[in-house]
Amino acid sequence: DTFLTDEVTTSRWASEGLPSDELSIQNGILTNFASRYPLCIDPQMQAVTWIKTKESRTREFKSITFNTNNYIKIMELAIRFGSSILFEGIGIEIDPMIDPVLEKNIVK
Repeated sequence: DTFLTDEVTTSRWASEGLPSDELSIQNGILTNFASRYPLCIDPQMQAVTWIKTKESRTREFKSITFNTNNYIKIMELAIRFGSSILFEGIGIEIDPMIDPVLEKNIVK
């Protein structure tokens, strides 16, 4: 992991609340450098807490689930206005309703 990040970055992440264990650092790398959308394995909710803290400091931020009323509209507005969304509690599959959005917003 040391070739994907440096001590200064991981120290900043720690000051924002991300633990410094190996799995948390890997989640931090995925969150910051993923070419699509990061999917963090986070059984203790440490990355979720860090992402919420980090993103809410810099821009408008919403945390939603696929059970949230009007989540498609919330996602559409976030894309339009450049705000961040965190989908929580995702199971094995992602709702196919958002496939067109995911495919359209892939950074190439």
